[in-house]
Amino acid sequence: MEADFRSFVEIVFENNEDFIQSWHLDGYNFFVVGMDQGIWTPGSRQQYNLEDAISRSTVQVYPHSWTAVHVALDNVGMWNLRSEIWTRSYLGQQFYLRVYSPVASTRDENTIPSNVLLCGRAIGRSM
Repeated sequence: MEADFRSFVEIVFENNEDFIQSWHLDGYNFFVVGMDQGIWTPGSRQQYNLEDAISRSTVQVYPHSWTAVHVALDNVGMWNLRSEIWTRSYLGQQFYLRVYSPVASTRDENTIPSNVLLCGRAIGRSM
């Protein structure tokens, strides 16, 4: 997934299973703004705590409930959001978020080395 530097993203985790699920954002924090039982709807945003939300890097989602987080995309580069249930990360319960900046500066992100090994669709593409 692609996103722009210094924007915000809302992520809603829904857990329809009978056990607690945990989600972790590697190296970054997000703000837990809401949680409730049942299914999330757009009207659930009326319950969000936008005044003093809690900053975390891992969040738990209780059985048959949802948790909403806001993420400030304040670092350029690749972010990884994954399930803390290790076996589930191979079932698609993780994703990478690429945060882009319009300014090509090593202050924000180092360029990929020229000797990097490429595979798959990346072969033959300029980095």
